[in-house]
Parts: sequence; structure tokens; C-alpha cells
Amino acid sequence: MITGQTVWLRWLVLLLVLLNSAYYVWSEGALRGAGLGPALQGEPHRLETQVRPDALRLLRHAEAVDLVMGAACRQAGPFDGTQSDALRGALRGLLPVQAWSLDLVIEPASWIIYIGQYNDPATIEVKKAELRGLKLPHEAVTNPDLMLGLSLGRFESQAAAAAELESMKRRGLRKALVVQDRPERRGSMLRITGAEEAVASTWQALQPLLGGRVATDCR
Repeated sequence: MITGQTVWLRWLVLLLVLLNSAYYVWSEGALRGAGLGPALQGEPHRLETQVRPDALRLLRHAEAVDLVMGAACRQAGPFDGTQSDALRGALRGLLPVQAWSLDLVIEPASWIIYIGQYNDPATIEVKKAELRGLKLPHEAVTNPDLMLGLSLGRFESQAAAAAELESMKRRGLRKALVVQDRPERRGSMLRITGAEEAVASTWQALQPLLGGRVATDCR
């Protein structure tokens, strides 16, 4: 026997089924074409709502300091331990700690393809003419132990220099060899940031401690 209460319960169950079905269709985005549907939560949509996300980048600590302290930034080095200690002592009385840094750097060894040593500059000019005829690059050496001579290229490894030397020999080069131009060097790079006038005056005050090194724009 079906009572009125039973009929009411059946209608309630049917209504709940219809509501659940409607919610499922809505939540799956099936009605988005009709302007109905939940807000997109996928990553592409989130990127679309950002303001120029491609322009965002993380700043290193030194870059953040540059941004806060001003546009001017100069660096010099490397300095050995004794020089670094002297610079730290001087800087503590000149600038706040956030305006300067002494960071460890390693300059790798370098090798060159070398011809020389010659007795007089006239011989160097003759060799330069020969190299121009072979269309080979060349420049004066900066290592005083290798003067008078010419460098035909600088390399970060002995193997790379040796490979290039073999290539140059096939092009007609004679009597050249690979030599180490500079050993690996470790030291501290001094970096100063701040207003232009403050940076310039600080470098001027530090001149006696720089050992002839010249400050350059930060890289």
C-alpha cells in the first residue's frame, strides 16, 4: 500500500538525483557554452590573470642591494687575504655593511698558443706579417716572462689550446707551442654599491690599498 508519505519520499529522492546530476554537469563545464560553469582553476588560466608573468625574475642578494642602494656599482680584485683584511678594516669606517662586499672568486688558469721569444721588436713585426698572411689571429703577450712574443689565442684548458694549435699547423703555422699564461688565482672581489658620489669618493679613499687595481662597473 502506497501512502502519501511514500510518494513524497520518492519525489524527494528524485529531486536530489536531479540536483546532483545538474551539479555534476555544471562542475564539469558542460554548460560553459551557455555562460554557466565554475571559474577555471587550471594553471594556464592563472597565468593569464597575472600581470606580465614573463617579466618576473628572482634577484640575487647583490642585485637586490644594488636596487636599494642606487644605480652605481663598482668592483675590483682579486685581493689576497692580507689585502682583503686591510680593505675590510678601512671599509668599516667608510660605509654601512650593506653597501660593500668581499666575495671569494676563482680565476681559472689560462693557456696560450705562443711564438717567441725574440730578441728585438723588428723580428716581432716580421712574425706579425707572416701570421697575417696565414690569416691567423695574434696579439702581444701580457705576461712579462713571455716577452718578446706573440699570443695566437687564449684558452681555459691546455687540451683546448693544443687542439687549436694542431688546427693552425694544418694552415701553415710553424714553431708555436702551448704555454701556461696564468696559473689559477683565488682571492676576494671587492664590490661597492650606492649613490654615484659616495661610490666614487670611497674608491678614491681606498686607492692606497688597491695595489694598482682599477675599479670597473659591476658585471
